Amino acid sequence: MITAPLTATQRRTLWQVGIAFMLLTSLLTALYIQQSQHLHRVAAEKIKLHAALSAQSAALQVAAVFNKYFDNLVYVGNVLLPQNAGVQAPSTRTLEQVQILRAQHPNITAFNLQNSSGDRILWSTLPQPSRPIELANDFTPLPGHPNRLVGKLHYAQRMHARVITMRYRVHNAGDAHSFFSVGSPINIMSLDTLTIPSNYDLFLLDAQHVPFAFFRQGKLSLSGSSLQGFHSDNQVRVPVPGYPWTIAAGWPTSLVAQAWWHEEKRPLLNNIGIVLGLLGIGVFTLFLLAREMRLRNRQEEILIDERDRQKKRAIHDALTGLPNRDGLRLVFDQALARSDRQEQLLAVGFLDLDDFKPVNDTYGHAAGDDLLQEMAHRLLNAVRRTDTVARLGGDEFILLLEGLRSIDELDLVLARLQAAIAQPFDLKGEVVSIRASLGLTLYPFDEGDSDLLLRHADQAMYAAKTRSALEGGDWVQIYHPDIGNVSMGDEILRRDFLRALASGAVTLRYQPLVAMATDRVAGLEALTRWHREGQEVSPDQFLSALGVRERQALGRFVLQTGLRQLAQWRDMGLDLFLSINVTPEELDQSEFADTVFGILAAYPSIPPESLVLEVLEIREILEQEVAMGHLQRLRSAGVKIALDDVGSTYGSLLRLKNLPIDEIKIDQGFIRELSNKPQDLVFVESLVNLGLGMDVLITVEGVETEAHIAFLREMKVDYLQGYAIARPLEAEVVSDFVRSFVLGVGDADTPLLALYQHLGWERAAAESAMNHEGYEHTELTGCPITTWLHAHASELPEVETLLAEHETVHILGREILQVRQSGTREELHRLLGQLHVHSHRFQEGLGQAVKTMRDHADGSQATT
Repeated sequence: MITAPLTATQRRTLWQVGIAFMLLTSLLTALYIQQSQHLHRVAAEKIKLHAALSAQSAALQVAAVFNKYFDNLVYVGNVLLPQNAGVQAPSTRTLEQVQILRAQHPNITAFNLQNSSGDRILWSTLPQPSRPIELANDFTPLPGHPNRLVGKLHYAQRMHARVITMRYRVHNAGDAHSFFSVGSPINIMSLDTLTIPSNYDLFLLDAQHVPFAFFRQGKLSLSGSSLQGFHSDNQVRVPVPGYPWTIAAGWPTSLVAQAWWHEEKRPLLNNIGIVLGLLGIGVFTLFLLAREMRLRNRQEEILIDERDRQKKRAIHDALTGLPNRDGLRLVFDQALARSDRQEQLLAVGFLDLDDFKPVNDTYGHAAGDDLLQEMAHRLLNAVRRTDTVARLGGDEFILLLEGLRSIDELDLVLARLQAAIAQPFDLKGEVVSIRASLGLTLYPFDEGDSDLLLRHADQAMYAAKTRSALEGGDWVQIYHPDIGNVSMGDEILRRDFLRALASGAVTLRYQPLVAMATDRVAGLEALTRWHREGQEVSPDQFLSALGVRERQALGRFVLQTGLRQLAQWRDMGLDLFLSINVTPEELDQSEFADTVFGILAAYPSIPPESLVLEVLEIREILEQEVAMGHLQRLRSAGVKIALDDVGSTYGSLLRLKNLPIDEIKIDQGFIRELSNKPQDLVFVESLVNLGLGMDVLITVEGVETEAHIAFLREMKVDYLQGYAIARPLEAEVVSDFVRSFVLGVGDADTPLLALYQHLGWERAAAESAMNHEGYEHTELTGCPITTWLHAHASELPEVETLLAEHETVHILGREILQVRQSGTREELHRLLGQLHVHSHRFQEGLGQAVKTMRDHADGSQATT
């Protein structure tokens, strides 16, 4: 069976051919439908015409029947007696009574009526009324015959039939008030003699259009269906001549359909045959075209499959089907890019089987190939779907473990890998166990390209293999540039740390924070130190290797030890606050806030406001709802929340406003380099302004020189922290230091202070141009940076260029002031742009010159 799919072009061609047939078929169908609709309209019009003729015939017959009664009434009487006799006529008017009245009351007016055949004579008498006698409301005069009236259909007891009363009224020619009326009831069943067509239902309607007689299938009936049962298009009405009646004819829709089908069935069958024939031809044509196209596609697929197989063989290992070295290179760069974009870890693993050569020697190369295939299958099942397993050759495999957020997550994958490798292999009926050694390196902690990461993973693998052979220890080692290769599997480092916590090898140091408002120590930051193998190790060298359990233990230890020490200092009269670092792993624990409250409760002398929790790695915290809940609970109870290392990452600056914080600590990396890069002062100032805008406390870390102190005094910061104040202190010396320390004024002979003051004037000039505000121009000779440049002219390279650029900035500032007073907006914008260009050029040049001056000074001290 040919199953090759059609290409887009081929499908488009088939669609075009199919659409052409469909359009032709649709056109013919539309013509047939139009013709059929015309036939239907003709049939409906014929039936309506026939119904109108039938109703007209019935109307003429009804009028003839009722006219016969009026036409046979003849007036034969005369006025016999005087009028106004005042005699009351009896209710029954017989011939005898009329004769008696004539004899007794000569003043009675009498009239005589008889039919034309003379077979019946009717007498009636009435007194002369004082006013005209009015007829009943249910009698209607006939058009053109004011003396002829007809009543409504009613039941006559005397006749035992439903009748219509005919009345004839006579006026005396000499007196308009002389009035006579005679009535004759006509049985409605007398209409049964009419000749009515049986194709339609006819209704005889009175003056109010209420049916009072029905003709169904040509027969008279006094009851029948409602005229409302027929559609308005299936009705026709004809008036009865000379009477206020109407004949309505109605017919069902099916009658039109029958007439239409009678005319339509012959051409319809022919039309359907033509349409079906066209559709059949179209389908068969499309089938032939599709078959031809699929045959062609199948040939192309065979060629493409062969090329794909060749390409796959080029980038995949022929034995295991895993990516080979070339295939690994294709996915490695993509994995690095994803790690950067997602800000997650990438673990690069180099795995080598131990004692694989004896397997080939003992069981043969075929058995060795079977083992490698099974090993590849197990590795693929052990890693996650997002991970990659490749084979470089022999018994060497590469693992790319992506999207890792912590060391604990890596441990889970390694545990599955170890369990998969530890399972025995069945080789020719014998059970064989294989061990492996795995070296890992973590990106981006280990920065480099794919080749460098593979070399580091290879080095870690050989270290694991060597250590495993000598000590019989763990099968995994991780490459780390700070502490070398750290064992992961058996958690030697972690167990050592837990033992150090229990034995007192882990201690706290306390670094003072000085309040700028008082120049005195206001608080302390607790810093962890691990005394390991004769060295004091800081957390940045071991914290990343700890698991969640160890970090929780460390956090509890720091909190308990620090608060206990703080309580002792407060008992000694020292009013201090204590800052403690909190890791994201601690904040991710559901009981973290309760743990803090519990430890605080053990020290009632410490108010919650004296505890400051410094949160690290803001990006991680923002992704954890549990952590945000802890921060809000703690802050509402009075505990202060500070963000550490603000400005070190772009994301932290964007999301500061979303966090419940009381303080920000500007990253020390900004401050430490200012002595050599004074142009970065603008960034520090921006961070300070950010904190001021958020109305939070501002702490500056990394204050290491007197120059830092001098220019930070000019800024509106709250606390300073750094080596220029004190290195981390042991607990025993804190009280004496706090009582005796007073912050000095710093070294004012620094470009930082002069540049800060210069930038303040420059910012005022720019704001004047933008906001139309006046400012007081600082003359060139009065600018602090001018004094500093002249004082250090002999030490600064290209000082003349700096002086020229500095003078240009001041000239532009003076011109902005003048144009601001009398110039145009376009001139202001042009000058402002030039001011920014020359100011940036001056700051960059000053930074390079200061760095060169510092390097020369350091080199001179080294030679002496």
